[in-house]
Amino acid sequence: MKNLKNKNIFDNFNFYRSNLSIKNITTSFGSRIIDLFTHYPISIVNNNFINKLEVKNIDKLVSIDIKVQKYEKNFKNRSPFKVICYSKDLQKLDILFFNMNHYQISNYLKLDCTYRISGKLAFKNNKFQIIHPSTVIKKEDIDYFDEFEPQYDLSRKKINKKIFRKLLKDHLSSLEFNFYPDEWIEREIYKKDWLSFHKSLIQIHSPKNNDDLKRFEINRQRLAFDELLSSYLTFFELKKRFRKNFNLSKISQFKISTKVIKDLTFELTSDQKKSLLEIKKDLSKNEKMYRLIQGDVGSGKTILALLVVADFVSNGFQAVIMAPTEILAKQHYDYFKQYLSKFNFNIEILTGSTKNKEEIYNNIKKNNINILIGTHSVYNKSIKFSNLGLIVIDEQHKFGVRQRINLLEKSENCHTLIMSATPIPRSLSFAIYGEISVSNIKSKPLGRKKVITSVISIDQIEKLISGIKRKLLKNEQVFWILPTIGSLDSEKETLVSRYEYLKKIFRDKVSFIHGKMNKETIGDVMKKFEEREIMILVSTTVIEVGINIPNASLMIIEQAERFGLAQLHQLRGRISRGNLESNCVLIHNKNLSDISKERLLIIKKNDDGFEIAEKDLLLRGAGDFFGTNQSGLPIWKFFKLQSDYKLISSVKKNSESLLKDYKLNKDKIDFLKRVFYKENNFKNFFSA
Repeated sequence: MKNLKNKNIFDNFNFYRSNLSIKNITTSFGSRIIDLFTHYPISIVNNNFINKLEVKNIDKLVSIDIKVQKYEKNFKNRSPFKVICYSKDLQKLDILFFNMNHYQISNYLKLDCTYRISGKLAFKNNKFQIIHPSTVIKKEDIDYFDEFEPQYDLSRKKINKKIFRKLLKDHLSSLEFNFYPDEWIEREIYKKDWLSFHKSLIQIHSPKNNDDLKRFEINRQRLAFDELLSSYLTFFELKKRFRKNFNLSKISQFKISTKVIKDLTFELTSDQKKSLLEIKKDLSKNEKMYRLIQGDVGSGKTILALLVVADFVSNGFQAVIMAPTEILAKQHYDYFKQYLSKFNFNIEILTGSTKNKEEIYNNIKKNNINILIGTHSVYNKSIKFSNLGLIVIDEQHKFGVRQRINLLEKSENCHTLIMSATPIPRSLSFAIYGEISVSNIKSKPLGRKKVITSVISIDQIEKLISGIKRKLLKNEQVFWILPTIGSLDSEKETLVSRYEYLKKIFRDKVSFIHGKMNKETIGDVMKKFEEREIMILVSTTVIEVGINIPNASLMIIEQAERFGLAQLHQLRGRISRGNLESNCVLIHNKNLSDISKERLLIIKKNDDGFEIAEKDLLLRGAGDFFGTNQSGLPIWKFFKLQSDYKLISSVKKNSESLLKDYKLNKDKIDFLKRVFYKENNFKNFFSA
């Protein structure tokens, strides 16, 4: 084993020769020594090293040193190739291989050579045997054997686990002998059973005994604290860097928004007025606005974005609105055109299906387009804004980090407004957004009726069909949501099989959409649904965000137990957009667990998205909070939202203490940032 204790943990790691695994390690984790050690093991396997073969170890994983004596070839196709070995105590052990030839095995286990092997011990025909050992280590490589062996999630990254493990062990000494700043966790926060940063890392990657094994979770939590602390310190650095005054877009008057508000047929809620005031205060400061508006479904976030955009344009700037789907982009486009029709604004939409892209690019560059609304197409490299002042990102967690960065880089001097209809629990907002300014819209517009929610079993579906027929007689429309597209031979009901079932009853009044359909087809079906040619729309969660069908008064969600509560609440928000009495029916499969029942009852009894988010967090943990894996959320190495969110308040307190005396603590702050964030990660994390 190499001794690399003179290497700094921020140096690049050494390797014998370059191969695909090395390339994939540097791509997935980084090329520094510390990048290897901040990859957390998913488990620890006890390889159970023994010196003597005993009956008590039968059917257990064992490791033992053996010497190869001879081979016994298989004479039948199904019989194994046998390698006869002896332990140090001259106990006989047969090692069996199936579907391997003499040449392969003789290179793997050479005659008269000593190896340390690991595998499940069996006893058959009065003989000890191991079939296909899981590990074979040569005598000269015994130092690389781990009795307690960390297991890493590497297969999907195409990284050889032996190569990765060897790199870790080779560089363990550099981790041990590196210079570290004094402890950065405050004494009153530091837990009694926590070790130092580097000792926690060493113990996680190189446990020596059962006591170390018991500390596995304790060590992870200590490092989770460090990781979250580094995030806060990184956010602070980014605030300083990104909010410096360059040639910042400044708003001097808000006349247009005042005019629009006067012409509205409804009055803004108290929360909307408060949020608008917070935005105006941001814009009056000599720094960039980076604000999140999070509001419940149907709380009126879009009108706020429209008012702010209108003021930017009236002050001579361009604005861009980025939506996650073409359907939502088109809806925003129609909305902005409707409310800003009195003003001489040039509003354009840009999506994947837009035909005249080159013309739009030219008009943006010449400042002939004031407001650009679109999907990921709006961050295309070909687009050069003449004077971009404001970026609005709707449902930001639907975008990948890189996509958002591309848009933010369109102008160094513009402001950013983010909207989300998935309220984040207070306890998590810091971990996900850092110190971003947050405006909450909790109050609903006046006159918005409450959705009546009911929970039923799948065997009550015939009664539900009768209810649908009553809705159709009143010329009201229906959404029917399923979690998967599937096919007709699927075990559970899927979009396809449910559509076929409903089509037999309602014929041409029913249609379907899902995310794998092309955009034109989805657009055609949605247009027919909007124009009431179709009365029942069967869909996956592609309609979760932004669909506005005021005539839809019934939302049916099948296999509701498979959705996150926040997602169910989002889907329910697609109805009651007008003044109709609306219903949401949650259908669950039989044999529902107690937790699943409790979750569905939370949705039935609550219509406050913020309260639902808090309860979903407590029940399921934050790992499943969004119902699906959102690409825009930070990818943590040690920090687990579902179990560590209680650390957040202590981390904030600790970080504020470090920053209070920045010069004195600069070495600690810089060290933590370097461990978890390389320079090119700063903007990535800031945009999350």
